[in-house]
Amino acid sequence: MRFLLWYRLIVIFIGFCIEVDIESDFYGGRFLDKNRIMHTLLLVVLVTSILVVGGCVGEIGGDKEKITITDSTGTDLEINYPVEHVVTLTSDSAEAVRALDAENKIVGITEYMKGDSFWGDIGDKPSVGNIFSPNAEEIASLDPKPDIVITYTDWSDDLEDQLEPFGIQVVRLDFYKMDTMDREIEVLGEILDREDEADELLEFYGDQLDKIETKSGMMDEDMVKEVYLEAYKEYSTAATNDTNYHQILNLIGSVNIAGEFTNTYPEVSAEWVMEKNPDAMVKVVQDSDTLGYEVEDTENAEQLYNEITDRKGLSSTDAIKDGELLLVSQGVLSSMKSPVGALIIAEFLYPSLYSDIDSNEVLEEYFEDFHGVGHDGIWYYK
Repeated sequence: MRFLLWYRLIVIFIGFCIEVDIESDFYGGRFLDKNRIMHTLLLVVLVTSILVVGGCVGEIGGDKEKITITDSTGTDLEINYPVEHVVTLTSDSAEAVRALDAENKIVGITEYMKGDSFWGDIGDKPSVGNIFSPNAEEIASLDPKPDIVITYTDWSDDLEDQLEPFGIQVVRLDFYKMDTMDREIEVLGEILDREDEADELLEFYGDQLDKIETKSGMMDEDMVKEVYLEAYKEYSTAATNDTNYHQILNLIGSVNIAGEFTNTYPEVSAEWVMEKNPDAMVKVVQDSDTLGYEVEDTENAEQLYNEITDRKGLSSTDAIKDGELLLVSQGVLSSMKSPVGALIIAEFLYPSLYSDIDSNEVLEEYFEDFHGVGHDGIWYYK
């Protein structure tokens, strides 16, 4: 479209030049002959055409521009630009879209977002299943029809095949791993035509990482704590750099006692934890009734805390004996809020080092500036 506009303007100008003589200061006030004008302007048309076509971000097709992006599986995708209608099959992607001030583009959501006040009006959008069992027919029947569906790099491997007949593309972006977050935000900003908003979010994100990296660089070797991080199930831990939990522990300068494992979420035993005898324990809480945006009291968190401290095997570790147990919501560890989650853990493990930083203030800034909601809920318990 931009090329056609340039072309029409130049043609109109040429027509005008044919009808009148043009006086040029460059040629000392002499009148140029019309042949010279025509030859010069035709050359301008040719050069401009090459520059405009060659400089386009992507190919022009119909009324929409095409751009090529690379998702987090390494797949190159040619999509219409800008994307106007999106299905967020994960809450992490919905959070990313809203953080870029593009929630009006969401036309369908995962069922796991229903009934959560954090989402406001987005939670009223049609549910189209979840990452494990998406409903392709419901996605295709949405009005307006979605341009893309955003989901995780894993799960629902055949979703592309299911949606291809409907002309709907699948873009796989995680938005929960710290080592890929920057690039994913950039990609999302590009396809949604929200590059400026993406830059603002990346600046906030980078500021939090800089705080942590600066503090980690100040740590002496004898300050480093060995941590047992337990995921949702008892004695299910996290290892390898494929997990955000492991990345967070590395970032804040702690040692993950499960770092020796090569599988992502190994299951261990009470005896194994006792033998490792960690300095601290971090329990990731998935239950939104225990920790999260809508939680108003600590009753459930206190009950879970006591169950863990009384658990056979754990009670004899230095972590439990010294009161070094932190419960933290998965919502601030495996989402766009993960830098804040890292700050929460770092504050708990190294209080003197982080005495000048308040993770609650950072979380409030994130909620208000990027989501327009208040800082509600209880996100951790110690």
